[in-house]
Amino acid sequence: MTWSTFEARIDLRLIITDPRLVSLLYSPDNAQNNVDMTAPPILLHASPPLEPLPASDAESLYYASLLQLACPGRWALTTGEWGANGGKLPYVTHLDHQLRPSHLSSLPSFLDPDSILSQEEKMDALCWKAYIEQNLIDLVNHTFFSLPPNYPETLAKVQFRDLAFPKNQYIPQRLRSIVRSRLQYVGLWGLGGLNDGDAADEDRKKLEDAFVVGPAGTMAPRAWSGWRAGRDMESRRRRWGEQELDKRVKGVLDPIARRLGEQTYFFGDRPTTLDLALFAQLTFILSPTLPNPLLSDTLRLSYPSLTAHHDRLLAVLFPHSSWSAVPCAPRPPVTQSSYLDSVKSWWSSQPTDKKVKETKTTKEKQFERGRWLWFAGATVAMISYLLASGMVQVEFGGNDGEWEAEEEDEDEDEEEEEDEAVVVVEEESEYDQRED
Repeated sequence: MTWSTFEARIDLRLIITDPRLVSLLYSPDNAQNNVDMTAPPILLHASPPLEPLPASDAESLYYASLLQLACPGRWALTTGEWGANGGKLPYVTHLDHQLRPSHLSSLPSFLDPDSILSQEEKMDALCWKAYIEQNLIDLVNHTFFSLPPNYPETLAKVQFRDLAFPKNQYIPQRLRSIVRSRLQYVGLWGLGGLNDGDAADEDRKKLEDAFVVGPAGTMAPRAWSGWRAGRDMESRRRRWGEQELDKRVKGVLDPIARRLGEQTYFFGDRPTTLDLALFAQLTFILSPTLPNPLLSDTLRLSYPSLTAHHDRLLAVLFPHSSWSAVPCAPRPPVTQSSYLDSVKSWWSSQPTDKKVKETKTTKEKQFERGRWLWFAGATVAMISYLLASGMVQVEFGGNDGEWEAEEEDEDEDEEEEEDEAVVVVEEESEYDQRED
């Protein structure tokens, strides 16, 4: 029995009130009561995994923790395709129908974690989630996309590993350009160093600093300050960037740590979506091994309450406090044709299998013959009407008279021009004789 039938029977159970019918319908001895757990109704299409995480973005981890808390056993995670859903990952489907995030609470047997909150607490949770999205997400994105050498060693390897040409030429640049624009706006891009290939502006500034403007606008090289001058300047910039980044991190995490305090969760002893929102960002930083663990080291050393909150919630969601317990569904097979195959298909021969035409009956032949005769009669009648009404006139014969008249007029014009020329010549000759 499929999950759709199982959910329909759950709804039917709410309608049937006779306990004998309920026990008969849901008896363990009934063979139809076996649910196929290999095909859960809810699928989370997430980004490619980043060991030991099942996904490589915090939003996918948030939805995974939400589904595990709200409807355990009825969902699974699968790796989505960047070309699906308009290039937006993650997204959730229920029985192969895509759902908006705001409609998750309408799923059958979905227990909303925020149902225990009062109206004021819900507003408070909404404000703190907005604070996390506005500030903490920028720090996490800076760690993975800007702080060297994390991006080429982590996300660039796992997210776009299976992309074929030409997707691998524009999808990585498109995603990173979106994050870069945001980080440049908040002043985080390049803070703490730049990855290889991102230092074009820095190289231009270094080239400008290598020369000074002299009198009359002349350019002169700056005085040599030693072989280690460039490396010393780079190390000073990196240290200054790390110090500024440490200030930004503390400015963001201090209010969250004060709000959590000594509580187990933000609103008592049960986690809510606010706890999951913070958990998704923290686990994305703390779980994988990063080449530059600046933010994760700051969390472990300076914010033990936030780290304990992460570990506590991970133990509640998954057995053995490990993301390996996440229910995963096999990735659906996707037939991807290479660029060369697409070009070859332009010249590929069309299939030669043609349907054999069926033999027409006598009535069908008579019908087609009558139809063509009707079209021919209608065409002849229309042409006859146009000719008889004078709307269209057809003249037969040539226009020899008109051509002859035009030729005579042209001859007369030529004779008049010749006479005028003779008169002019005679007048000029008479004038010359008088002068002599």
